[in-house]
Amino acid sequence: MNRKFTTILAASVTAALALAGSMAVMAEEPDFKGEGSIAYIVTGLGDMSFNDSGEVGMNVLRSAGYEVKTVETGDDAAGYLDTMYDLLDTGYDYVIASSTYQEMVETVAPEFPDTKFVLFDINSDTPVAADNILYIYFKQNESSYLGGIVAAGLSQNGAIGAIGGVENPVIKDFITGYVDGALSYNPDVKVSTGWVGDWSNTAKMKEICNTQNSSAGVDVFFPIAGGAGTGAFEAATELDGVWTLGVDSDQYAAFIDSNEAFAKVIATSVTKEVGNTMISLFADPSTIEWGTLKAMGVAENAVGLSQNDYYAEVVPQEVQDAVDQAIEDITSGKIVVKSYFDGTEDDYQALIGSVK
Repeated sequence: MNRKFTTILAASVTAALALAGSMAVMAEEPDFKGEGSIAYIVTGLGDMSFNDSGEVGMNVLRSAGYEVKTVETGDDAAGYLDTMYDLLDTGYDYVIASSTYQEMVETVAPEFPDTKFVLFDINSDTPVAADNILYIYFKQNESSYLGGIVAAGLSQNGAIGAIGGVENPVIKDFITGYVDGALSYNPDVKVSTGWVGDWSNTAKMKEICNTQNSSAGVDVFFPIAGGAGTGAFEAATELDGVWTLGVDSDQYAAFIDSNEAFAKVIATSVTKEVGNTMISLFADPSTIEWGTLKAMGVAENAVGLSQNDYYAEVVPQEVQDAVDQAIEDITSGKIVVKSYFDGTEDDYQALIGSVK
């Protein structure tokens, strides 16, 4: 077995584990039949997070009959457009890609009107650029609101943290919801924020977490930074009485077999069900409204919280009850979670300043 295939296989297995305890459970055997070819474009598998979540969905679509190719581009954006053209020249019915590739998709979509494109993790105010693109906006503020409740409920010091990867509106929306949820549980909670600057620097993540702990007493970390997030897990294993949240997929499940020490500090994960979202779309692609932006949140099971057995064990019942009530109230519309996209940058800075 060659090294590349081994790596991809291992990533797929890890991703499958990562979603095992998530809020919206994927069927092992799809109850629909798929037809056509799909290209799923990612920077790389094995992140135990966002990309792997989508790959589990791709595996379900493969089982349903779709011809799916997963393309790993790496992090060098200089080659993205050429990769996109190479794919389209070979002919695909559908292309699925995150907002990382938005500029490239919007460039090529008008040139390939017979191909349909799904762009996910888009800003809520994104204008639709072509009638063969579906834009998906995940309401990550809703899932991070639930995570904020858990963080505030677990914290013994009344001090929690949020550390983003690259500073952008989507990550700020995560943080906005997180702060809103934490305040709903503990109006006096303090929240420290920080930025790694990329999605891979685990050492920088660990350094920020240690600083938050030593300077502000932060005892619950929330890394929102892709692969860099493992730096927070490492920091938590070396500190007494400290918890972390995972992000995008069930990271407790992702690590429990490979790194139990990391798994044991992850009380729950704030999830974006990328794979489930793609399954729901491609169960019947004739119902997709191309040329639109679709918002998906807690009510659609597109985002949520990992309520697995470990969560049930380590999160106090009163906190779990608060989470369950919040899920019900968000779904019904009784709770409207604060969103970065509903305000201005000044509003965001004022919110962050209010919890320092």
